[in-house]
Amino acid sequence: MSKKGWKLGALGGAQTFGAQAAKRMLEKHPEFTEIVYYPTTNETLAAALRGEVSALCGPEQMMNTGFHAGMQARVAAPGSRLHVIAETTHAYHCSLLGKPGAGMAQVRRVLGHTGSVTQSRPWLEANLPDAEIEIVDTNSLGAARSVLEGNGSIASVGTPELARECGLAELARDIDGGSVGSYWAISREAHFSETPTRVVVAGRFGGDGQLSKLIGALAGAGFLLQTVSSKASGKALYEYDYLLRLRGAGKLGAVRAAVAPFRSARLAGAFEARE
Repeated sequence: MSKKGWKLGALGGAQTFGAQAAKRMLEKHPEFTEIVYYPTTNETLAAALRGEVSALCGPEQMMNTGFHAGMQARVAAPGSRLHVIAETTHAYHCSLLGKPGAGMAQVRRVLGHTGSVTQSRPWLEANLPDAEIEIVDTNSLGAARSVLEGNGSIASVGTPELARECGLAELARDIDGGSVGSYWAISREAHFSETPTRVVVAGRFGGDGQLSKLIGALAGAGFLLQTVSSKASGKALYEYDYLLRLRGAGKLGAVRAAVAPFRSARLAGAFEARE
């Protein structure tokens, strides 16, 4: 795949949180020149696996709630064909959107996508204690449409731009407490840099100390552990599918050599960050 004219898959439409992160990805990585929107995360992922888009823009972790378990698990799973090829950060700035003319006192149900709702849940529970909070299967655009079609008792969590596009009222702004999310560009292609500053390694490890040895080997290659997520394998006690995120500076050859002795480990990303 040539490193120009790449398409980036994103969730929802041009005014969603995922779209805003995708736009930042394009600003930092000019290899991407077009954003293609899909109604669900699964459809976005399927498009990337088919090669219909060069990568999908998906959340890695959030300041308020930590790792995005679903995306981490997809990359970490044994046999996964997914690679991390770029990253960016994005401040959420979540707003509570309501039907024009309605007030917060009328709200009995709040809709939103996984990311926006989880970032805003503490505020929602404190300020709308009697409202039902529901995570939708599609995206924040679909939730906004439900608000517009409702009688004022439904609100949604979305972007200020989405409020303007759909003709909704902003009942409250910045309800996420200043949350920032890290987003990855995830591709079926590796696109490893010869001089990475970020490395992502996936692997299944038990309690035999091999994970510690891997982390030490990567440190010797110039990369220190930033974060590590894990999901129980369901096969043995103390056994997990890990996803390691490391930062530093070094050569791709040294990183490959560090990972090679560990049969259960896979180099899932080696790219240059553009902060």
